[in-house]
This record gives sequence, C-alpha cells and structure tokens, in this order.
Amino acid sequence: MESLVTMIGRDDELRQLSAFVTTAERQALVLRGETGVGKSALLDHVARPASGAGHRVIRAAGVEAESELPFAGLHQLVHPLLPAVDRLDQVHRDVFATVFGRSYGKPPSVMSLGIAVLDLLSLASSARPLLLLDDGQWLDASSAAVIGFVGRRLTGSPVKFVVGLRSDVASGFDTAALPELPVRSLPDEAARRLLDLRRPGLDPHARRLVPDQARGNPLALLELSAPFDGDRTGGDRTAGDRTAGGAARLPGPADAPVPLPVPRRLEHVYGTRIKGLRDDVRQEVLRGALDGVGAAPGSVPAPGARRYRMRDAEEALAVGLLGIDPVTGDFLFRHPLVRTTVVRTATPDERRLTHDVLAPLHRDDVERSATHLAASAVDPDEEVAAALGKAADSATRRGGAVAAVAWLTRAAELSENREDRSRRLGDAAFAAGHAGPFEQARRLIRSGSLVGTDESPASVVTSAYLAGSRNARPVLVQAAETVRAARRCRLGRTGAGGAQGAGAGHPRDSRTARRADLAGTPDRRPRRRRPDQQGDRPAACAPVTAHGQLPPLPGLPQTRHHLPRRPARRPGQAGGGNLKCTNV
Repeated sequence: MESLVTMIGRDDELRQLSAFVTTAERQALVLRGETGVGKSALLDHVARPASGAGHRVIRAAGVEAESELPFAGLHQLVHPLLPAVDRLDQVHRDVFATVFGRSYGKPPSVMSLGIAVLDLLSLASSARPLLLLDDGQWLDASSAAVIGFVGRRLTGSPVKFVVGLRSDVASGFDTAALPELPVRSLPDEAARRLLDLRRPGLDPHARRLVPDQARGNPLALLELSAPFDGDRTGGDRTAGDRTAGGAARLPGPADAPVPLPVPRRLEHVYGTRIKGLRDDVRQEVLRGALDGVGAAPGSVPAPGARRYRMRDAEEALAVGLLGIDPVTGDFLFRHPLVRTTVVRTATPDERRLTHDVLAPLHRDDVERSATHLAASAVDPDEEVAAALGKAADSATRRGGAVAAVAWLTRAAELSENREDRSRRLGDAAFAAGHAGPFEQARRLIRSGSLVGTDESPASVVTSAYLAGSRNARPVLVQAAETVRAARRCRLGRTGAGGAQGAGAGHPRDSRTARRADLAGTPDRRPRRRRPDQQGDRPAACAPVTAHGQLPPLPGLPQTRHHLPRRPARRPGQAGGGNLKCTNV
C-alpha cells in the first residue's frame, strides 16, 4: 500500500535512521510520535534501502483486536524465522512449542523465552535481519515484555530492531529502556510544501486554514484538505464543507469551545465518512475492525488464527477508508486510526452483536473465540464464563498468566452464582500472584471475599503466597481473619452448639488460621493434630493440602509454599515466622 506521507521535512530523522541501519553503534530504536505524524512512512523509507543493502526485512504491526492474545505479537514478528526452530537445541524447541501452543510443557519465563528468541535470531544473523514493528502500543503485554528483553540484548549482533509507538497511548515498551528517536510535527514551511505537492488544486483560503488546524501533522494535512481537492478519490465530499458565502470550512465540530487535538479531529473526519456508508458496508468494516484486519500489507495472523476477510466494501474503498493489499488482494484499513474510529463510532449494541457473529468463526481457537464471546455477553452466562476459564487455562499453559488473569476476572463477572464468582476471582488472584502484579492479586482477593460466603481456597492460598512481600504480617493476618469469618458463617448456619456445627469449622481451616497467626506471634507453635481430626472434607474447603502445601493452579509451575513456622533461634536472636517458596 502506498505510503500516505511524502518524506518532506524529515531530513534529520532520515539521516539518523540511515546511520542506525549502516553502523554497529545501536541495535534497537524506538520511533515515538503522535498519530499520523509519519512513523509508518519512516519505517517504509528505512525498509527499502535496507533491503537493497542485503538486510532481511521482517515487518509486523500491533492490532487492537489482538492486544489480549498472549504472544500474538511475538508470533507475528518471528513467524518468518520459525522454520529454523528445528536447528535449536531441544530446550529452546520446547519453549517455542509451548508458547505457540504446539505442545504442553512448563510455561517459560520472560528470560527463558527471550533467550530462545535471541538464539533463533543468531541463526539468521548471516542475513542481517531488520525487524520493523509498527503500532507497538497495541502489542499484547507478554510479547512486549519478551521483545523488550530481546531489544536490550542485541548489542554486538547484526540484528536491528525498530518499533513505532504512539505517544498518546501507553505501551509495554514505555519501560523497556530502549533508545528513542522522537518524531515531531513538520515545521510550517515543510507543511506548506507537502500541501503544494499533494494538493496542488487547493483554493487559497483552504491553503491558509489547513496548516493552522493540522499543526504540522502530515496525515491531518492530507485528510483535512481532501474535501477541497476534486481530483482526489472521493473528492465529491465537498457538500457541507463550505460556508454560505462559499468559503472553505474544515471538517470537524463547528461549536468546539477549544481547538480539538489533531487525532480527535481526524477521528471526526473518518467518523463522518463511516456514518455516510450504507448499513451493510458499515457492518462489514466493523467486523473487520473488531477481528483485527490490518492496516499494512502482508501482516501475519496470530498462531492458528484466521482474520475476517471483508467483502463487498467497495464503497468504503471509494471514500478513502480502506485500501487493497497488493499481495493478497484483500481489503485493508487505510490507516490504523480508521480502524480505531470504526469501533468507536459503533454503538455498544452494534459491537456486541458483531462480536457474537465473529465468535463462531474462531471455534477452533479457544482463546480468540472466548475473547469475542466475553465482549458479546451482557448478563451472567455460565457457558461464556466456562469458555473464558478454558481460554485462561490455555493461556496459562503457554506462559500468558497476565491474559489469564483478565479472562478469569471477566469469567467471574459473568458467573451465575456467588460460589463460582468467588472461585474464579480466587483463581485470578492466584494467577496474578504468579504473574507478579501483587496489588492486583490483593484487589482480586478483596473482591472475592463476600460477606456470608465461604472464602475461595485460592484466595486464602494467594494471601499466604503474597506474604513473601514486605507486608507479610498484615497479609497473613488478613488470611487468618477471612478463614475465621468463613468458619463463623458456617457455624452460624448450623448452630454453634450442635454436633454438626461443631464439625463445620473444619480442622484444616483452623490450622491455616493458627499458622497464619504465627506471623504476629512467633513464640506460638502449631499444635499437632490428633488422628481423629484427620477426617475427609470437601475439596472446595481445603486451602492447603494434607502436607501443608498450597495447591497449584492447573498449568502453572508447581510451587511448594511452606506456611510460616518458627525457625531455630540463635542466642539473643528474636524469633519470627517466614514464608519459603521453592520451585519443584
């Protein structure tokens, strides 16, 4: 697809990019700028001479619809290199097989997967790969963490990596500590030269007005001037863009109290075109936007996934919303902002109905199908909640614990009863504890702790697991109190003095509470239980195993968490409990 932005006023950026590709000083670079400022055009520009100089150019682009699919972005970036995986050692072959869902194994850490990617890139080093990633702000969190790890370790390698990021959207690369090249707006003189080159027939009034409103943004210069250029495709959209006296008026809200930011004004321009489409065409482009149809040719779908193919959308092509992929002949969005605007201009009901249509198309992909089902659901739905649970299990097995937390949380929201909601929130908290966001795990624990219900075992387990942080004592005390509250609730339902009530407290709950208390009272030792207290009890009420171990979440690395007990003390040393966690 032809670049929308001619390289005018970019001499400094082009000089730095040329030096980046030809010298060995830096191996990774971030291009950061606002929407439409020309980051994609700069990536296009650097790709052409690099390819002619013998570099193997590999391109990928982030898509909003895949931002929750674990490792979708990484798969897109390394997909052309995957045939060389068979040349890696068995350990790294297993890592890629697990991450991309080809087999089940131990979920790899960011470091082990990053090292595997570095080894894969080293096999292709003779071709001097140049990795170009556009719209990196839409990459899933798992991919961004691994790619950032790799980017910081390319020193001395012939591999080069460039990523384009929108400055107004947070991304996983914000903390990657990679060198940056800011892409700023064009100077006034360069902006007017661009208009002279691309809009030679523009009337004098519009020629004065457009640069003031576009503020040096190349995409805004071209789009805001398009209604006044009759030679351009779709140039008949001049009705309503002139005042009663015939003077040009730019697209956008006429009653805006302050000048709109350039991205917002561009969204209004695209939104006006979208609303002018026939209903069936508008629904077609919405399906494409929600299923992640790209805005660049030759993009690779996520592992095992298929993207929706837009059909009968020539009207959207005619008004400048879509383009054509020269390789496949499929419709593409003309710019990522068009795809974003299509979704934002749709009503919530339209988006839910579209997700409901897209879900069956991915029935063979449990994660992608569950994502659409979750977005289509409004009321509690156990079938959708169960599907999200399966997607979370799949993501966890592949090492995508961050996505698993999001899906389990959504599954809890769609649960039809309090017990399932509490259980799924507990599972989400346990997964968050393994993934690292401890504060999120604590919030999930509190969300699942409903008055009058049994505490989810996973929540109690996670509370103990989190005790390895700086706030060990408060967390353990909280875990003890929640167990006690659940016990009092059960005793209250059956009668505190009755025979059934006497046994409803469950000795393991009592033992967990006693051991959690050790964090605050180190001189107390847990009493050994009598043989008659070893009776069986429902698994749903067992926060610990018979040996005092915390039960692992299916698919996560099995971890042995020893509940606090007083260590041997040296003379004059104060006693205290601790929490020990070892991988087995």
